[in-house]
Amino acid sequence: MIKVAIVEDEQAEAQVLSENLLRYGTENNIEFEFTYFKNAVIFLSGYKPIYDIVFMDIEMPHLNGMEAAAKFREIDDVTMLIFVTNVAHMAAHGYEVDAFDYIIKPVNYSSLSLKLGRVCRRLGSINDKKIILSSAGTRICLSANDITYVEVADHKLIYHTQEESYESYGTMKKAIEQLGNDNFSLCNNCYLVNLRYVSKIEKYTAFVGNDELMISHPRKKSFMDALILSWQML
Repeated sequence: MIKVAIVEDEQAEAQVLSENLLRYGTENNIEFEFTYFKNAVIFLSGYKPIYDIVFMDIEMPHLNGMEAAAKFREIDDVTMLIFVTNVAHMAAHGYEVDAFDYIIKPVNYSSLSLKLGRVCRRLGSINDKKIILSSAGTRICLSANDITYVEVADHKLIYHTQEESYESYGTMKKAIEQLGNDNFSLCNNCYLVNLRYVSKIEKYTAFVGNDELMISHPRKKSFMDALILSWQML
């Protein structure tokens, strides 16, 4: 799944863009998940680095897209940024905020599909690590990006995602070998956490997706160090 933020003050324009993305997804067997923000101020307020692509309108009230992009890059220099604009020469300055590309309104599907091909290939080369596991007699392929955390219990590994969980036989050592170098860290001996889903820490509790996980005393320093490093790299 590719998580998309659309920052656009005109709802009709956001609808056209999302419809074109859905069409591309249907034709190319790619699932998109959208979050819509009606202006850049709302988008930046409490921003969490959970998106793969941000589509940013340039001409918006309160804070225009170029100014918003500069602030966005102060907290996230990894997520792919694509400008959407009526004026091509404004988007030409996108290199200043490391924009991947730009799209001219009105959105044209043929042009958009070519750009999306490049985007998805780029995302695939960076983010598309897959985990193959057997769960309830079925072989399942999970994207590492979709796993919120892995839990070990009674000689089983439970791979949690935002939608559902999958049980498979294995050890935490196996999970660490699969995911340990991909922005995952142990908060205690039972939970291997995808740091991109950590929204906050309160004392010895990590808020991961919709769950609250205990951080053990021996693991807290290494977990916090890994979390802070991951935030600095965004």
